[in-house]
Amino acid sequence: MSRTLWFIAGAAASAFVVVKGRQYYRRLTPAGVADEIEHRVEETTQKTSEWLADFAETFSNARAAKKSELTALLTREERGQLE
Repeated sequence: MSRTLWFIAGAAASAFVVVKGRQYYRRLTPAGVADEIEHRVEETTQKTSEWLADFAETFSNARAAKKSELTALLTREERGQLE
């Protein structure tokens, strides 16, 4: 029983090492490195475009709020001169 258990444990460990070894080998080949770089570039591009969209929306809202605030402080004559 004990030998069978150790045999199965060894076979499972060997299979695990082979599978992980192939994954690491693939990641370290030039094609694997190129894939990783491409993935990171796409991820960075997506995050940057999301950040820029958020920034533009926040800036637009803040600008409109400040314009309303400043316009409210002006007298009617001053508002007429701006338009």
